[in-house]
Amino acid sequence: MPALPWTQRQEVDPGREYVAMASRLPLKRRRSIPGFLRDALAIRRQLARADGLIGYALDAELAHKTFWTFSVWENRASLDAFASSEPHRAIIGRLRPLMGQTRFEFFPVSGARLPRTWDQMKAPLRSEPR
Repeated sequence: MPALPWTQRQEVDPGREYVAMASRLPLKRRRSIPGFLRDALAIRRQLARADGLIGYALDAELAHKTFWTFSVWENRASLDAFASSEPHRAIIGRLRPLMGQTRFEFFPVSGARLPRTWDQMKAPLRSEPR
């Protein structure tokens, strides 16, 4: 499955700082992949109407059962509101037992540094946790 490229929802102000969230989501079993992809589509539909979202991207390494997400938000409150609303909240609850060791990183990002390449989006997850 090819990576879903950066989808920008709002114009980026190069002089502004935003909140970025990068995640690495490994599945325990290959048989969980179809359900994960179905849930990812539901979350993409939710992202299409999410307040405060600047943009997002998703990469799937199916051979490694690993998914990577990257999203940029106006502020942490808008990110938290999205994460705690449906269907995201219910999907995460359902997927949690199917996941291996997940990792999430939250950090500031300058609008001047958007969009990013996949290497840049994954870099915070490849270093030591903060």
